[in-house]
Amino acid sequence: MKLKCIVGSILITLSFVLGIGILSSIFMIIFKNGMEHVVLISGIAQTLYLMLATTILKMRKINMQNTYGLRLVSFKEYVLPILAAFCFSAFSNILQSVVPIPQELIGGMSDDMEKSTIAFILSIFIIAPIVEEFVFRALILTKLRKEFSVTASVLICAFMFALIHIMAGGIITVIHAFLGGAIFSLAYVKTKSLFPAIAAHIFGNIGGYITTFTNNLSTTLQYVASIGFFLATIVFCILLIRKKNNQLFLYKK
Repeated sequence: MKLKCIVGSILITLSFVLGIGILSSIFMIIFKNGMEHVVLISGIAQTLYLMLATTILKMRKINMQNTYGLRLVSFKEYVLPILAAFCFSAFSNILQSVVPIPQELIGGMSDDMEKSTIAFILSIFIIAPIVEEFVFRALILTKLRKEFSVTASVLICAFMFALIHIMAGGIITVIHAFLGGAIFSLAYVKTKSLFPAIAAHIFGNIGGYITTFTNNLSTTLQYVASIGFFLATIVFCILLIRKKNNQLFLYKK
């Protein structure tokens, strides 16, 4: 059963990668100057993929609210996931900006590839976190938890989440995605709700742009800031790991 669970999780991951790739390719052909709107096209593709996935699940008469944690929780349930994700992203990105790491190891897509600021913000900070958290936390992590321990489920899910970032970046980006994915997974497991994981993902992406402000600091201060965010990440992750599942749902069925 464990092997079947792993295979199922891999198939979901492949369906996501291939589905987004095929849809993006179609829109690249339709859009004029498609390379100038890569992020927008990716956002549209992810949105269509989510709509298709949820339609299939509804046809199978799956109660998505209860099965995949689509339940609102109290505000305090968002605090630790958001702080952990933001601090980790801030630490990682500040460190990458001061340590002389070859660009090929970092990879990533230039912000200049999207000419529309609104499309960039919508795709990176709204659509991607919602779709990716639904696929990797709601679908895959929920499946893994049926056969594996919390630790194993979190690590396997984070590994699969990191794999989809191989084409978008280098090894540093993949490691960043793995650790970030582990935090998002912990958020989902500990709150039993997808929404704190989505919020953590959003703030994790926001944390990636903290270098806009820290790049004006001296190298020494940037190292200090990076260490500070690293220590804060450790603290918030420990608190999140030790958190008991005693959250209050705002509504139940």
